[in-house]
Amino acid sequence: MKKLFLIVGMIFLFISSVLADESLDPCHYSTEGTDFWIGFMQNRSNHPNHYLEITVTSRFGSDFTLTYGPNEIPIGGNYSVEANKSIIVPIDFNLLESMGSETPENKGIHLVSKTNPVNVYALNYRTQSSDVAVIYPTESLGKEYFAMCYTPRRTSTNESNSEFLIVASEDNTTVSVTPSINTDQGKSANVPFIVQLNKGQSYQVQSMNNVVAGQGDLTGSFVSANKPIAFFSGSKATTIPNSGYTNFSYDHLFEQMPPTSTWGKEFYVVPLKQKVKDTYRVLAAEDGTNVTIEGLNRTITINKGKFFEFELTSSQASRVISTKRVLLAQYCRSQRADGNTGVGDPFMIVLSPVVQKVSDVTFVAYKSAKVENIFYVNIITLTSEVGNILLDGSGISSYFAAFPNSRYSYAQVATNAGPHRLYNPNEDGGFLAYMYGFGDFGDTESYGYGVGYNLDIQLDIEGDIKDDTLVICKGDIHELDAGNYFNSYEWSTGKTGSTIMVSEEGWYTVTASTLLGCKKSDRVYVKVNDPQMDLGEDTGSCYPGEIVLDAGPEFETYLWQDGTTNRTFTVLETGDYTVTGINKRGCKASDIVHVTVFDPVFSQNYEVASELHPDISFFNETERAVSFLWDFGDGEKSTEENPVHHYKAIGEYKVVLQATSDFICIDTISSWVKIIPFTLATPNAFRPDSDIPENKVFLPITLGINPEKYKLRIFNRLGSTVFETNNPETGWDGKMRNGTLSEPGVFVWIVQYSDVQGFGHQQKGTVMLVR
Repeated sequence: MKKLFLIVGMIFLFISSVLADESLDPCHYSTEGTDFWIGFMQNRSNHPNHYLEITVTSRFGSDFTLTYGPNEIPIGGNYSVEANKSIIVPIDFNLLESMGSETPENKGIHLVSKTNPVNVYALNYRTQSSDVAVIYPTESLGKEYFAMCYTPRRTSTNESNSEFLIVASEDNTTVSVTPSINTDQGKSANVPFIVQLNKGQSYQVQSMNNVVAGQGDLTGSFVSANKPIAFFSGSKATTIPNSGYTNFSYDHLFEQMPPTSTWGKEFYVVPLKQKVKDTYRVLAAEDGTNVTIEGLNRTITINKGKFFEFELTSSQASRVISTKRVLLAQYCRSQRADGNTGVGDPFMIVLSPVVQKVSDVTFVAYKSAKVENIFYVNIITLTSEVGNILLDGSGISSYFAAFPNSRYSYAQVATNAGPHRLYNPNEDGGFLAYMYGFGDFGDTESYGYGVGYNLDIQLDIEGDIKDDTLVICKGDIHELDAGNYFNSYEWSTGKTGSTIMVSEEGWYTVTASTLLGCKKSDRVYVKVNDPQMDLGEDTGSCYPGEIVLDAGPEFETYLWQDGTTNRTFTVLETGDYTVTGINKRGCKASDIVHVTVFDPVFSQNYEVASELHPDISFFNETERAVSFLWDFGDGEKSTEENPVHHYKAIGEYKVVLQATSDFICIDTISSWVKIIPFTLATPNAFRPDSDIPENKVFLPITLGINPEKYKLRIFNRLGSTVFETNNPETGWDGKMRNGTLSEPGVFVWIVQYSDVQGFGHQQKGTVMLVR
């Protein structure tokens, strides 16, 4: 952001809803405390007006000290802040602004309040590239973080890198870093590396500086440690969005990231007043996180370390809900992204889940040389609490509008420069609020920040935030995960780990505790989704295409037995038809139905038969037929289902079956039967040297035999075989098997064969060979 000459414009003076005995709640953390670790990421260079500031406020007044590095080198002396006032401590950016990438530096700043809790804010100012971070007290730090940055608008310089910064709060801190893209010093994307830090040391990681193409987005980088660390992320400078318009400008993004243990599942987003659109990013800590953006009527699935970027217009105040904890950021877009009449320039606000509400906060709308008259505060509260919200002692209920289909409402209230108090006398009601200001007369200045929120430890089992319901498919086994922040877990099932496996419908409750005594409970109702597919009973039709199977509207996708994917299927032939549907929950259901397309079918044992065996059997194969009329083509008929008919004469006959179905379909089908003569005749003599061809060989005359099953053998008077063949068209020419001529005389023949119907026959006799 191009913002502010004094940090006081970015602070709130006290959070009066934080009671003096709040430390008794070991689950409660906020932005107020007595011990802080601060780090400044690298801002754009090459400008003389560049400085750092730390601002401290206190509800009660306090003395504090500032030191830096492992040796706690003092910054100035002792400082004091009066009750409900603020004090600014200037910091030399040449001394304590982080520089470069992947080198441990002794630039961690330690603030210790000696008497009362304070709130701390850090400003990194460079003309037309500034930002402020709300600093979390050491007790609110965690051990697991993800970076939220923004995609750089690539330039020929190294001014547009994304970056993040780690500050160690204790000695012997082991940090595991998994960058989402390649880093400036050659660390590979998605490959963890280890960094060892002592108290007061810092470690900055940037995307590549020396290659334009390497100026990438470190969003989703995962950082974990064995001891609490302060974690900051953002960009050296960037535009928002990173493309699509001209006359762009770059702003430094600088936010302290909350640990994953404080992320939430229900958020309400309010457009920035006077902006055409706002940009948002939602980042997941776990695989399979389903996020619903109600303003877009869209649900997307995000895996661990991945984000989804979206835009909402000025009329799209929206709820964002998720099945698992997420981090949500709102970005003010560059001025020219809204056209020549736009206001403001990039800043980033990490939005708080609705469970982090506060009930009393005093904040300042800062007036600077360029931000003088345009100030707004966005407020979110329960609709039932709208009448209780007071701004500077006055009711503002008329400013509120309800979120669609929600029990929450929001307001965008214009205000003026100076201090303001936002208050809800109902401590259980609470609110979330965000202050922002824009430059006048087209000046590209702006700022925005959350005016107060809690960082209470969250325990959330996966489920639909609307009704604490998790839907699983029947037959599936699903893991319920309570997260790994707590030290002990007790489930309603008796299990004691952080996860349990469930497959049955019902309520599941977990109670989790930390070593410091924080105890939280959550529950989820597991609903078993068992979709049913019903194609109906087995049925039939008279004609192809008459029946169209409908799998029903309850499913998102369909898959039929032939691979088609329509909801309906037109039946053209008899068969089994199967379909599998998948509903919006991802649950499957299948069904199968047998459809008979009425089509008379029959078979017969012989299409060709000899006059010796003229009985033909007919077999009806028509499905769902109830009556039959056979016409055998010889003037005779039958109503039997499977008749046997005796043909009395040689000839060819057309057989017709007329069948009637149980659903009153009538159709016919026909076939042919041929009755042929049966003959095997043999001559009683032959002469190989005859002038008549038929007399030159001994060849039986055959009709109605199967040529594949035929064997002729000739024997002499001694019983020796002199000739044999399996070919009914090959006769004996009077020669021996060795090719010599047989002596004239009487020979015995035997013929073995089958007729066309497969009946076996054998005949024998004698023949005289004449020479």
